[in-house]
Amino acid sequence: MSLLKITLSAYFFPIVAYFLATSFAYGQTYESKDIEKIAIDFISEQLPAPTQAEEQQQVSALPLDTRLPQRQCQQPLQVSSKSSPPFNRQVTVMVRCEDLESWVQFVHVKIETLLPVIVSTRMLDKGVLLTADDLTIEMRPKHFVRAANIDNMRLLVGSKTKRRIQQGKPISMFQICMICKGDNVTILASDGTLMIKTSGIALQDGNLGEQIRVKNARSGKTVLARVKDVDSVAVKI
Repeated sequence: MSLLKITLSAYFFPIVAYFLATSFAYGQTYESKDIEKIAIDFISEQLPAPTQAEEQQQVSALPLDTRLPQRQCQQPLQVSSKSSPPFNRQVTVMVRCEDLESWVQFVHVKIETLLPVIVSTRMLDKGVLLTADDLTIEMRPKHFVRAANIDNMRLLVGSKTKRRIQQGKPISMFQICMICKGDNVTILASDGTLMIKTSGIALQDGNLGEQIRVKNARSGKTVLARVKDVDSVAVKI
């Protein structure tokens, strides 16, 4: 063998060995759940902070086909999306391998903003006096939460149901009365400096801040009063 061939061989084979070793070092196998997580993390890192303290953001991926084989890539994966913040509720993310056996996988990512709502822990019939055991707080997608849904437990404990409520369903102001027709209530009369308390009977249903007719139990006079909580109303004098 000539000196030139020996020299080229001595130079070439270390380079090949280095290339193979480097490729092996960077090589990684990805299952579908790994690719899904990469897409989720890519979107999560770009989300702005919630606009309300009680909000939570939930990011998930639509599951990839379970029949997909494991993927290998000798280079770090490239992740991108044609969408940019603020995102819609669904974003398509492209996960790409750029080695010699390149491949591309698209992942559909869902973004949900969750808000706390109070739901029933059991089936509640009409006329049930609500206790803390009947209620629990759960996070629900914002686009399913109605303005009438309640997130303050204090407003519900001691209220009565006006209709049947299914287990696990959010409770709204339309389904309860904090003060119900016929309830005994405390009438709080105030002129800003002096407070007078007397007893009364509610002549109609009402919830927080609503104005209802109340009969003064002592004088028999009917007054318009604003619902303050589950057992009291306020009037100005």
